[in-house]
Amino acid sequence: MNRRDFGQVLAATLLTPALAAPLAATAKPYNGPIRVLVGFPPGGATDVVARALIDKLGKAMDGQVFIVENRPGAGGQIAAQLLKAAPPDGSTIMLSIDHTQVIVPLTIAAAGYNPVTDFTALAGVATYYNVLAVSARTGIKTLPELGAWMKARPTEANYGVPAAGSVPQFIGHIVGQSFGVPMNSVPYKGGAPMVQDLLAGQVPIGIASMTELIEYHRAGKVRILASSGAERSRIAPEIPTFLELGFKGIDKNPWLAFFGPKGMSPDFVAQFDRGVKTVLAQPDLQERLAKMGNEVAPVPAKDVQQWVADASQHWGQVIRESGFKPQ
Repeated sequence: MNRRDFGQVLAATLLTPALAAPLAATAKPYNGPIRVLVGFPPGGATDVVARALIDKLGKAMDGQVFIVENRPGAGGQIAAQLLKAAPPDGSTIMLSIDHTQVIVPLTIAAAGYNPVTDFTALAGVATYYNVLAVSARTGIKTLPELGAWMKARPTEANYGVPAAGSVPQFIGHIVGQSFGVPMNSVPYKGGAPMVQDLLAGQVPIGIASMTELIEYHRAGKVRILASSGAERSRIAPEIPTFLELGFKGIDKNPWLAFFGPKGMSPDFVAQFDRGVKTVLAQPDLQERLAKMGNEVAPVPAKDVQQWVADASQHWGQVIRESGFKPQ
């Protein structure tokens, strides 16, 4: 499924009558508490989304109990390995992101799981945007201006990314390749320290999620020059996409989705998907997710599985072409 096809599926889903008004509560999908693994620390973006969702999911699923269990480390790899080993009875699920499900197996030789065959896709939650920003100290205001700046100062074409082997690192590879100026990635241990160095001008360019940079952009402390996606974000429509600026290969947005172990029952998947659609139709949750830079994407399990397959193929090719070696 390409981005155009996905957009049509998502648009149709959002316009479905069932999402125009709150759905009736669905039955409990599991007779007991459901453990929701999160591969990142408490308070992080994925954790905050998980807790916002389960608070409402419990009410939408006839009082089903959900318990968030944070298992941070290795970009979500530890949590994904736990999910793979869990029984497929509905007792354990995971709110995950494309980095964990797709990029980790492509960049870490000992990841220990196959993103396509080792999990059951349950429900899509949201998509978000990766963006390229420059420090306000550079005075750069457009992506073409950045290209000219890089050609004049090729040894200074350094860009910060939240982690080595992350999608932002490979976006930088594509941008540098397009400008004909190799860019040097500077990996950080998380988005927060990278953003601080970008604000201070210690690194002139930063690539990360819109969530991490949008408030500084609005305050004039950094300038976001372009975003991922086939279309501009509804959250920040003033920011052009890489695609409209002529850059290919950066049109796929990252995403959040629920997964379970391989072999979960179709009945559980259907009930859980219905519950997720119910809560994502609620305006207050949509607004809360939007403030974090997310756009709701209540797509069914089969389309989430296609997200994984498409992203694996796309980023696998980009990673191979970049020369990055799995570690």
